[in-house]
Order: sequence, then C-alpha cells, then structure tokens
Amino acid sequence: MKTLRKWCWLFFLLGMILPLSAEEYVVKGGQGEPMLAKEETALKLKVYVVNGTDGVTISYTSTSTEHQWYRYKTKRLEAEPISCQQQGSTSTITNIEDGYGYFVEEGPLSSYVWIIDYSKHPFEISNLAVSENSDPCSGVILTGDYKMDNLTYSDPTSGINRQLNRKFEVTYETLEWDEDSKVFNSIEKVKNLEGNPFQQLVDSVYADTNFTLTGDQFASHFGKMQSATTDYYEASSILLEADTTVFLDEAENMTTTSEALSAPVTIRFTACANDPVASLYIWKIYKTEEGADNALIRFTEPEVEYTFSEYGKYTAEVEVSDRTGKCYNSYPFEIEVAESFLDVPNAFSPGTTPGVNDEFRVAYKSLVKFSCWIFNRWGQQIYHWTNPAAGWDGKQGGKYVTPGVYFYVIEAEGSDGIKYKKKGDINILRPKKERSYESSGSSEM
Repeated sequence: MKTLRKWCWLFFLLGMILPLSAEEYVVKGGQGEPMLAKEETALKLKVYVVNGTDGVTISYTSTSTEHQWYRYKTKRLEAEPISCQQQGSTSTITNIEDGYGYFVEEGPLSSYVWIIDYSKHPFEISNLAVSENSDPCSGVILTGDYKMDNLTYSDPTSGINRQLNRKFEVTYETLEWDEDSKVFNSIEKVKNLEGNPFQQLVDSVYADTNFTLTGDQFASHFGKMQSATTDYYEASSILLEADTTVFLDEAENMTTTSEALSAPVTIRFTACANDPVASLYIWKIYKTEEGADNALIRFTEPEVEYTFSEYGKYTAEVEVSDRTGKCYNSYPFEIEVAESFLDVPNAFSPGTTPGVNDEFRVAYKSLVKFSCWIFNRWGQQIYHWTNPAAGWDGKQGGKYVTPGVYFYVIEAEGSDGIKYKKKGDINILRPKKERSYESSGSSEM
C-alpha cells in the first residue's frame, strides 16, 4: 500500500512539472517572421524583433484556463494588466506595441517577452567613406550619413536598460602571405562588426580597395538589407615578410659547437612587401653593440647580399615605408659570427680506408685567410692549397707518395684578428705493398 502511495505522489509531481515545461510564448505577425534576437536565460526573458506591429500577436499556453496578462515599460513591479482572448489553455494578446515587455503571471516564476518594432528603428546608410580620424597605419574607421537608433530592452527585475547589438559585415580586398609559394595573394576579406560599426577599427588593409558595409542582421532577416560602398581607398599599412639565404661551405672539417656562423659567410637578405603600397626599402647591417647609426652598409633595394668576415654579433634590419612615408614596418635578423679556431692532425692514411682519415685536413672555424704548404724531407714543396675546407690526398702527380714523414707550414688569419703560423710534421701511414711515388716537383691547387 505504501508503494502504491509513493507512485501516486510521483505521478502527481510529474503532472505538475511536465505541463510547466510545456509553457511557452508564441510571437506571430508583422511583415515577415518575427525574429528571436536575444534570450536572457537568467532573466527568463526573450527579446523578439518584428517588422511592424500590425497583426502581431503573442500567445501563451499552459495547463490553466485562466490567464492574466501584463505589460511593463521598465520593470515587472510597475506592470499594468491587459486583456487577452482565452481559448482553452491558450490565451492571446493583440495591439502589441514597440518597446514593451509582456508576461503572464502564473506561479512564482514568470517568463517574459520583449518586443522591438524594427520598422521604427531601421538602419539606413549613405555616403559611406573612410573617416579622416583613421590611423592609416593600423586600420581604418568608416563614417557616413546614417540613421541607427539604439535597440534596448528592460530587465524585468531591476528595470535597467540593456542594449541589443546590431551586426554588420565590412567587405574589402586585401593581401595575405602564401608561405609555400612565397608570394602575396589577393583575397576578399569579411570583417564582422557588432554594435556601432562607425566606432570600430577595421583591421589593417594591405591593398588598395573599396569598403562595402552591409547590415544589419534584422534588415537581412526581413529582406531589407542596407548596403553602401566607399570610393577607392589607397592603403598605407605595410605587410612585410623577410627571409635569409646563407651561403656557407659546410665542410666536414669545420667545427660547429654553437649557432654562431663560421666566417667568411655570405648571407642574402630578401624582403617582400605589399607593392605598390610599399614604396621604399632600406636595409641596414650593423654591429649590434654599435647600433644602427653606425651601419656597415645601407641599401635601398628589396634584396641585398653581405659577407661577414669579422667575429661578433650583427643585426640586419629592413624597414619598408608606404607611398606617403607615414607608415612603415621593419624586420630584424640577428647574426653571430664565431671566433676562429685551428687544429692540425699529425697523421693520415691515404689509399687504405676510403673516407676515413684518408686526407690531411685541418679542423677549423672562422678562418678568413688560409695557406698550407706540404714539403718532403728534402724541403721540396709538393703541394699547396688556400681553402681550409680542402686538404691533401697524399698524392703528387696523381700517384700516392711514399709513406713516411712530411712537413707542413700553415699561415692563416681568423675572423677575430688572430694570426696563425703553424709548422710541423705529418706522418703518412700505408702498408708497404701499396705502390708509391715521390717526386721533387710541386703542385698548385
């Protein structure tokens, strides 16, 4: 018996809850379908925008067959009762007015509907232009002859007015960088603006273009979209991309222990900007500690090559300005040239293990000058070269020399100004069965 009573109470509660969840307002009429523009869940308030109030009705359905309707201008406590037409559990009100909230008082938690008549607050625009107050380097602000009332609704609890924002689109041409093809591509961009479109910055524009303003969302919904276009606008914002190409002989015998580059190293610096908006390119290369005022070079083209021969930290910076000289953009590169280093081996084994210690090569870094001579035991020069990345393969006249002791003399200069002069012996190791040849002649690389 107790179980049966529990089920009866459960069905009773469900009967109370389910009809309440079915309670709702239905807004109809006007020119076009009414638009649910805003739903304030915490306030239990829905804001509808209609296009004209002729024929607009609001209906309410619940389990009750007796409904009392109210409307308010500011808040619920100041609401006034209004009449309705009741048919069963549904009631309907007519003579709806712009700028009022409507509700049925049924239970402790009422819900509300606010009505805005768009036909009384349309958006209208003409003579669209770019405002003189715009900062052409960072974007533009639009202006024009326009009508745009504030669309507001009232909090039924506090009576505080809240804003219903209009939404607009600004369409224009601009450029974007294609990283794969390394070029700028022309694109049509759409900027969404919410609120007053004449108080908001349109992003930086990188191509000469027209701006078209379209709106608002309510006009679009009712098929009354407004649109206006500016005259042709000459852009000033600079879009800059820059890159480097390093020409460096990365030899196996070059020591690399950091990101510093081994001198001499040639770097090509390339700048790409949004021509013809971009008008003037200026490259400056300078020692970082000395600053841009003491530039090593100043070059006025998009591309420049420079060979770094001295140890230290450098900055290569490009600055690009527009046709008016008011707007610019810059891009810096940091370059570090390593200190010099030189180390000489004392033996090698040509012709025995190809690719493994089969050449006489120095280990080096940042040598800007280099000369090495090889002599036999009689003091006769048999080889000479000037590139530290190269070496001696143990041959003279195309044939391997006799194994034994030979002598070298090295003169070099580093990027840091250090001068090297090294002398010593070098042992050629090779099995005696290898055919060899030693001559008193000399060979120049």
